[in-house]
Amino acid sequence: MICPYGNGCGVNEKINIVSDGVVRRTSTTMNRSINKVPELCESQEDYCRKFIERIIKTNREVFILSCLLEKQMCGYDLIKDIFTKCDVFLSQGTVYPILYTLEEEGLLIAEYSKGDMRSKKYSLTPRGREVAERDIEEFANALEQTSSLIKRRILC
Repeated sequence: MICPYGNGCGVNEKINIVSDGVVRRTSTTMNRSINKVPELCESQEDYCRKFIERIIKTNREVFILSCLLEKQMCGYDLIKDIFTKCDVFLSQGTVYPILYTLEEEGLLIAEYSKGDMRSKKYSLTPRGREVAERDIEEFANALEQTSSLIKRRILC
């Protein structure tokens, strides 16, 4: 993951999801000499990553719905997709209860894959698609408004 602050520190981190589902951070490399790295970059990046993780974990239903807007997925694929895109690991114990609840509410349909009765693929119902699009839009608007409020407070 490259430092999001654009200050040129060049921190990269390789992340692998091994076939057994274990998340491994394999190495961290520096693209620039250590003398040119701002001292706070790593702590700023960690701080930012923690905020992002907290936002995603608090609003995991929105992120799950967002993934399911793209395509039909099983729970394991949702976990991998969110980790790959957001660098946030959601456990099976948090993802599956949400999937079951959304299915009970009529927002998802769960179907077994052909030839594989072990994993269910989840897809949005027409009503689920409407709810997902509305929730994602409202979530994005709330983030923009929150960001604007924080920036105004900081700039005052």
